[in-house]
Amino acid sequence: MKTGMRLLSVVVLTMLMSSLSAQQAKGQRAQRTPEEIAKTQVEWMKTDLKLNEATQKKVYDVVLKYANQSKEEMQKLAAAGDKKAIRAKMTEIGAARDKELKVVLGDKDYELFKTKEAEKKEAEKPQGQGQKQGKKSGKN
Repeated sequence: MKTGMRLLSVVVLTMLMSSLSAQQAKGQRAQRTPEEIAKTQVEWMKTDLKLNEATQKKVYDVVLKYANQSKEEMQKLAAAGDKKAIRAKMTEIGAARDKELKVVLGDKDYELFKTKEAEKKEAEKPQGQGQKQGKKSGKN
């Protein structure tokens, strides 16, 4: 009987810990290294844009450069907690990255890249996001 109770306790405790871990992870975004970001970006670009080896290397270098820059700036600005400043800086870094990528990819592939990037962002949004509709209260 004691063995049965111990086993049941272990199972219940394991399930509880698993549930708590899942809830904690759900609320937090995994921190990826700049290298992981660059690798992931090049992988989907290689497939979708049919990039050759030389272009892949150049794209990796550009993405890595700006991923490192983003990480550094984010660490500096996060301490202040100014979300507007963070958003402005990330937009600025993204524009600089895009400018360099346009040179590396050329006009045709760059346009395809921007289209695919927008599609990926749209697909990653939670459902209902971006479709904010104001309710009319009937009050004037």
